[in-house]
Amino acid sequence: MILKEMQIVAKTDGTMSEENGSRPDCANAKISIVVATFNRRDSLMRLLESFSKQTCPSFEIIVVSDGSTDGTVHMLHELKGHIGKLRVIDAENRGPGAARNAGARVASADYLAFTDDDCVASEDWLDQFLLAFEQTGAVAVQGRTTTERLSRSPLTHQMEILTPQLKTLPTCNVAYLKSAFKAVGGFDESFKFAHNEDADLAWRIEEVGKIVFVPEAKIMHPPRPDSFWKRACWVQALEGDFLLYHKNRDKYRKYRSFSPWWNICWNIFIVGQIRMIKANCKYLLKPFRPHYFFVGMALVAARWLNLIRFFPIYYKASNSYRKKYSGK
Repeated sequence: MILKEMQIVAKTDGTMSEENGSRPDCANAKISIVVATFNRRDSLMRLLESFSKQTCPSFEIIVVSDGSTDGTVHMLHELKGHIGKLRVIDAENRGPGAARNAGARVASADYLAFTDDDCVASEDWLDQFLLAFEQTGAVAVQGRTTTERLSRSPLTHQMEILTPQLKTLPTCNVAYLKSAFKAVGGFDESFKFAHNEDADLAWRIEEVGKIVFVPEAKIMHPPRPDSFWKRACWVQALEGDFLLYHKNRDKYRKYRSFSPWWNICWNIFIVGQIRMIKANCKYLLKPFRPHYFFVGMALVAARWLNLIRFFPIYYKASNSYRKKYSGK
């Protein structure tokens, strides 16, 4: 049975008994882990296994299935009898921001730790977050995220955060004081894609307190294979730049660009694509992977075409959000 193969043993206090399967009391948890997931059952299993090895004595796990159809919810309900303090929310598909907010609403602890369903946490991940909150008085803490560089390819997604990125706070490795998270309204659920909703929250959270970077809070984000089409169509998510800009023009100009049009046309369409071409050329050196080079160059061409194809969507988003936030 897959549960026994994983041999997950929760280390939280008041853990659920494997024999009787009763629900544990989460009232004394120091920190709540919130994970939004969508059709990544296998990688989610690896993440949950890393949670079972946490040295933190008191925490809860809240997994929100954002409309998954791959058996994720069934797997999670099976695991509830084997992992202490696991709470499962089966929600309709509304995007990662809405899913994370749903998890945060039911969290019982004073701190919220967020990571993604394709990550793996170090054993002292939660302890390092709690120590940082206690020693610095911060309202948000960003950890260090690494990846397996040799496993990267043009068709993989990965995150690597080795130095502070306190103006974006990617949700693969971040924790918030729950009262501060609640005070600013959590994630803005109007962001349609998993892009910019984390920066938007970071810009609002910095208004209520300090944000710190703690490299000891480590997350591994292994390269995740994606389809060619998904990687090529990522640029559609750039419509969220217009929402981010019109919500807070001053900070967008300060942290990103003087205009979302300039960011898309110059930083993405020109500079970003040239960087991709240079990165693809490395596959012609050691290690020699010419098939990665050709796939990568095809991806560059497809993104250029999609940037042009999605311009009407960007234009519509620009006008829509300008009207919505015209009073700001």
